[in-house]
Amino acid sequence: MSAPQEILLTADGISKAFGSFYALKGVEFELASGEIHALFGANGAGKSTLAKVICGHIAPTAGTLRAFGKPACFNRPRDAMDAGIGIVTQETSLAGDLSVWENIILPVYGSRSKPSQSVLRKTAKDAIARLGFAGEIDIERSCEDLSAAHRQLVEIARIVALGSRIIILDEPTAALSPGESARLFKVMDALRAEGRGLIFVSHRLEEIFAMTDRITILRDGASVKSNLTTADLTQPELIHLMVGREVEQLSPEEIPDTSGAPIQLSLKDIRSAPEVRLVSLDVHEGEIVGLGGLVGSGRSELAETLLGLRTLQSGNITLLGKEYRPSNPRDALIAGMGFLPEDRRRQSIVPDFSVRENILLSHLSQLSGHRLRYRTRNTRIDELADMIGLDRARLDDSSLLNFSGGMQQKALVIRALLLNPRVLVLDEPTKGVDVGARATIYTFLRRLASEGIAILLISSDFEELLALSHRIVPISDGRTIGTVPAGEINEEQLTLICAPRSSHEHQNALLSRLAEQFGVQAGWVMTAGRQLLCLTRQGAVEGASLPDPGLVAPAEDAAIATALARDTGHVCDEAGGQQSLLMVIENQRGIGMGSIAILSGPGKSLDPAAIREAAAQSLSVFEEGQLRLRDAGPTTEREQ
Repeated sequence: MSAPQEILLTADGISKAFGSFYALKGVEFELASGEIHALFGANGAGKSTLAKVICGHIAPTAGTLRAFGKPACFNRPRDAMDAGIGIVTQETSLAGDLSVWENIILPVYGSRSKPSQSVLRKTAKDAIARLGFAGEIDIERSCEDLSAAHRQLVEIARIVALGSRIIILDEPTAALSPGESARLFKVMDALRAEGRGLIFVSHRLEEIFAMTDRITILRDGASVKSNLTTADLTQPELIHLMVGREVEQLSPEEIPDTSGAPIQLSLKDIRSAPEVRLVSLDVHEGEIVGLGGLVGSGRSELAETLLGLRTLQSGNITLLGKEYRPSNPRDALIAGMGFLPEDRRRQSIVPDFSVRENILLSHLSQLSGHRLRYRTRNTRIDELADMIGLDRARLDDSSLLNFSGGMQQKALVIRALLLNPRVLVLDEPTKGVDVGARATIYTFLRRLASEGIAILLISSDFEELLALSHRIVPISDGRTIGTVPAGEINEEQLTLICAPRSSHEHQNALLSRLAEQFGVQAGWVMTAGRQLLCLTRQGAVEGASLPDPGLVAPAEDAAIATALARDTGHVCDEAGGQQSLLMVIENQRGIGMGSIAILSGPGKSLDPAAIREAAAQSLSVFEEGQLRLRDAGPTTEREQ
């Protein structure tokens, strides 16, 4: 944290009552310029309510606000916006029928001065470029067609375009993968360096410790601790302050062998263009299969295809041993599939319905007459509520929107399970959920799998995928890339595998130089157990070749099988008179990020020292020096 130049915002004794219920109870908070200040607490602790008070969405019942050294009394969001305060909410508020650029500059239309349309378009374009997503988000595209993650990025671009000095980010990474989150964090660092003050709401502990300078912890609407230096805390201390007790940490469990169990869901060459191009996977009874992909990979679109929300153009789906081709969600529910969508606000919640009525929406798909028969489901709802830790007394609340994000998610999981599905498709099941509620959901999902339910788990949280999944199916550019045992891959490697092929520009340039200089085929490969994954390759040689990019092959059948079976760094003789060389790449933390595989033509010898030197020089400028070659031992078999 740079030295604060001024105090941008103070909250003194802020309280907010809704009838007899107090969402905030005398909260104390301070934000300085040039800092990122975390608001941390369990779902329902009051974080979002405090954020809404600060940005003028709701008025406090008691207490005072000071913004930029002056008393602040915001009667509406426009007042806070004009004062220099912007918010990106957890649930997006974009106008679906407007384009991206129109949504970004929408607040301008509430002000007196309106620049020309060309200036406004440039403002929107610059805001997207500043976030680093210019190549992914077309500003002319309708926001209705964007994924949840891209809508979140448009919301952030709106605040950047406004030039707000105080920026509130309420769970901005909830729908982002580690790669997209890292890019967003660079933007946050830049805004901090400009002297802006950022209020960061997140449930992810690693983000809190990596990004924030100070932290205020809320519990049951009160500030347990205010304005603490983040570096002075440990993760266990922070969790204890949040919940008042110890919480079991997320960790992988022993993976059961489900390979002999019946296949409950099977996809073969599924296509639903343009997002879903070629997807194949199997989920066995009692198995959790993680679908790991970055924003725009087609992961959520695949889930929508399974539910009949998108047209299945080609390929075959088998559900519970029968051919399956859904035309609408009702077909999917009747066939035995449960579904939790990614965006609960847009795709799941009916605001005018009570909590119980929202849960019973799936029940309505089973009715054929005029009677609702709600009472027939009450026992099952109560049973599921007890299992997932949702207070039965809250089931008859008038609106699900009165619930915190974690409680909303628990209610929607109950809905997905109400009809006793045998296959469960969960898209971002812990989005916006605190660490305590997350642990409850993890335990619940493991219990469901142990009872024989097949689960397809879609998540941008790769740590979550690795801890919960039995197997992981990476997806990139709408195509699945084989199957990887969850225990044989780490988070960094999974991120690399899932990267869009368009992001391999640097890898391809490096491999092209090696292939041209030495007259070989060069590939960027990764091993997972007994499988070889080829991320990209350049050059061509006669005889056997590296696998096609994006394909998985058994390691023992690969053209570099001998090199894969030996220690890295050795020139090895392969079948057909070819030679191979494998050089492991690692990041600055020493974590393997794959290998450069070199394959010669028949009868041609490799010069390992020259190849290593050329590869090391190329890697020194790769991704600003973030990757390097791992030190190797002898370079030929004869030197051992």
